[in-house]
Amino acid sequence: MNLRQIEVFKAIMEGGTVTKAAHSLNIAQPSVSKHLKLLEHNLGFPLFDRLGNKLVATAEGQALFDQVERVYTGVGFLRKFAEDLRHNQHGELTIAAMPLIAQKWLPECVAGFIADHRKVSFSLPVRSSKWIAGAVASRRVDFGVGLKLADTNYGIRTLDLMKLPLVCVMPPDHPLACNKIVHKEQMRGHGMISLQNFEAESLMFEDLAEDLQSSDMRRIGTFSTNMACELVQQGAGIALVDILTANNSISEALTFRPLDPITHVEICIMIPEHWPMSGIAKELIDVLIERARAMEPYLDNHPNSAKNFSAPLQV
Repeated sequence: MNLRQIEVFKAIMEGGTVTKAAHSLNIAQPSVSKHLKLLEHNLGFPLFDRLGNKLVATAEGQALFDQVERVYTGVGFLRKFAEDLRHNQHGELTIAAMPLIAQKWLPECVAGFIADHRKVSFSLPVRSSKWIAGAVASRRVDFGVGLKLADTNYGIRTLDLMKLPLVCVMPPDHPLACNKIVHKEQMRGHGMISLQNFEAESLMFEDLAEDLQSSDMRRIGTFSTNMACELVQQGAGIALVDILTANNSISEALTFRPLDPITHVEICIMIPEHWPMSGIAKELIDVLIERARAMEPYLDNHPNSAKNFSAPLQV
């Protein structure tokens, strides 16, 4: 029994006659009859009863056809599965992101991508940048989005994604709100809410806040930029956060000013150095980079960006 004989048998079952089977397979009728005869000989039992020019399946023929249909259905699913893989429409994807990116920007990017890839399962853990680097290198996640680390000896490669300027967040009635630009030294002596890594390696936010924090002032540390903004809104102090978080948190109870000197946090995509990446992962990375590039004019021309402010008013 070979594949061609099975194709002929299936065509006869579906057409009911040798003529129709030959037409559907685009071969001569004698060829159909020959393949059927060889199949029955190999099996050792008849598959059809001959009634004139019609072929009626025997019980054994019908039983065999049931199994043939299952096989062809499975092949159809396999063909569709392969097609989905070719067009990145099937699979599982795990993207780890630091809280700063995971709070709003990444969900907005991923939401549209998910809508176009309905058969792909997604997992989006939120972790520190150092954890993400280790997870990418060990293949626990497909790729990650986090801060560009000074020590990149993790078995990963980084792709530059965006540079976000830091801003000073405060209540609108705070003395520093009189400034159009907040010079770093002007923040000294005010209660600071700092972003912390809670790992051995400190963040730029943390180092800046530590440098400006007076010894007699209380210290508040948090892992979340959104929480930092909420603490500011509740009157707990001022905070250094990225401009995306500040803009998303802006309200009547909150404002922000650019920092002088201008300081950026560098966000990168981390990909494994020694492991191949799936097509679906590469496609999503392209989407993230495209969205980040489209955002660059907004960051450069935002009303609260440093270059759009005149000289500061001294407090």
